[in-house]
Amino acid sequence: MNGYRVNAQTFAPSHPLGVKPSGNALLGKSGAVEKRKRSELLGSLSCLDEEVLIYIISLLESPLDLLHLGHASRILYAYTYSEELWRKLYVDKFIVLEESLEKPNAGIYPFGCKKWRGSWRKTVLRSDEEALIHVHDLVFSDHLYRPYQCSQIDFEHLFRKVIQAEQVTRDKNIDQSSGHGIERINEEHFVLSDFEKYHVDKPFILQSKNARGRWPNWTLKSLLNQFGSTKFRQEAVKWSLSFYADYFRKNCDESPLYLFDCNSEAIRQIQKEYEAPKVFQNDLFKVFQNNDIQCRPDHRWLIAGPRGSGSTFHKDPNYTSAWNTVLSGKKLWVMLPPNVRPPGVSTDEEEEEVTSPVGVAEWVLSGFYNDAVRLAEDRKCIITVTFPGDCIYVPSGWWHTVINLTDSVAITENFVPSPVLSKALHFFSFKRSQISGFHLKDTLLAIEHFLCSHERAADEDSVLNFEKLENFKAACADIDLDNGDCGLSDGNSELPIYEFFVELLRASKFGVSLPRALKECSNLSLQAAKEKQVAAVQALKASEIWNNLASDSSSGFSFGFALE
Repeated sequence: MNGYRVNAQTFAPSHPLGVKPSGNALLGKSGAVEKRKRSELLGSLSCLDEEVLIYIISLLESPLDLLHLGHASRILYAYTYSEELWRKLYVDKFIVLEESLEKPNAGIYPFGCKKWRGSWRKTVLRSDEEALIHVHDLVFSDHLYRPYQCSQIDFEHLFRKVIQAEQVTRDKNIDQSSGHGIERINEEHFVLSDFEKYHVDKPFILQSKNARGRWPNWTLKSLLNQFGSTKFRQEAVKWSLSFYADYFRKNCDESPLYLFDCNSEAIRQIQKEYEAPKVFQNDLFKVFQNNDIQCRPDHRWLIAGPRGSGSTFHKDPNYTSAWNTVLSGKKLWVMLPPNVRPPGVSTDEEEEEVTSPVGVAEWVLSGFYNDAVRLAEDRKCIITVTFPGDCIYVPSGWWHTVINLTDSVAITENFVPSPVLSKALHFFSFKRSQISGFHLKDTLLAIEHFLCSHERAADEDSVLNFEKLENFKAACADIDLDNGDCGLSDGNSELPIYEFFVELLRASKFGVSLPRALKECSNLSLQAAKEKQVAAVQALKASEIWNNLASDSSSGFSFGFALE
């Protein structure tokens, strides 16, 4: 897999203000004259560590205050030039204005900004010009240089060998599933029984012989022609597509905003223009979206982003699987099984907290991508590229990160295949604080409709489930509920989503699979408890070994080193 490794360290663009990486200070001629000049330009602030100076600057909430501070000296200009500062100002203001909005689709213009001007700084200041004052070997800072370096990566060039290798595999239909690669399957010949029996727990890519007509041929330009004035969600902001298109074409962000929308009028129209692959349509989550029961979490998304945008490592919510089809552009995928932690990522034991580099560019530049290549050589990771018309399957529980190598548009849906029902039930029962996407008012209304139209089964579990649903309904009777996301909160740990899911399944065509799935779910719980107990015993033994080592020395623990 030598062709899959990248040498990102050779990429070192010149910063527009002449800021250089911190390490360059050791190589340059930063002598007494430069130090004195730096002290003069920073004044009393010269005694502060860079981290403290940056923190103080980040506390400024007014664009004019930030602008005026930058006018004090060329060094402060460099620190206040940072795009992250201006982006934070804009986004924080946008959130405040959006929360106080009386009309849902009214325009939101932080600091009066109605036009994207190529950068956050110029947009917030409503200026088309920038002085670009050079710092002349006075500022050596990774904090300032690294984000700019990340924003300038040409991902298509950096991963050109990977793209070429994957293109050959795709065009010649070479099966790489026995090695580090991913299996590509002809959609027309793929049936549900094969998917559920042989492929449900591993990634693959569906290809169609009729690729030209199988999926919509959408690009940002074609979407813009149809939905230019429609507002879409781009992470923390919600812009019209025409505004986002201007940002899309020119920005200097380390992690560009990603259009990831499920609620616009456009997505409701767009879903009529394609059909999900048939093998993915046997979806257990449809029980949350049937007649009077309408509380299914958002599951259908339109995705668009410029090169360099993408998603950091994550697992899809609620133990769902997903499919993702590229309509235009190219995407790099790095995928790992549930039990293999991605390079550069740390989590707590329950995986409620996931810590990773700021963005996908930083992850690549830090060498973690090449670490993933080494895992792929050991068959513990899959690295692939999807091209227009490729539909990739992401199994539930798999870690994955996605990088847009070029400007791209895609559609994706989350679903629950029948064979993973027991694991999905285990997730809902034992990881309630991680359940997300269910909206409180919709869920309560669905439970009320269900209780009116269904009777509890004779077995004890069903009786208990109905009691929890009735208790939840009674507890909400005198509460004025909003329709916010009722997941991802310890305070919502008593929401009866598991009980509701079980009873909906029992009353549906999937009910025949439920007894076996519940038994397997119980076995999974016992297995998890045993593994936790073994881990606790091992931790205790390790602690005892440490204590014994420490107690062996009457004069204090010294690792046995000789002291002279």
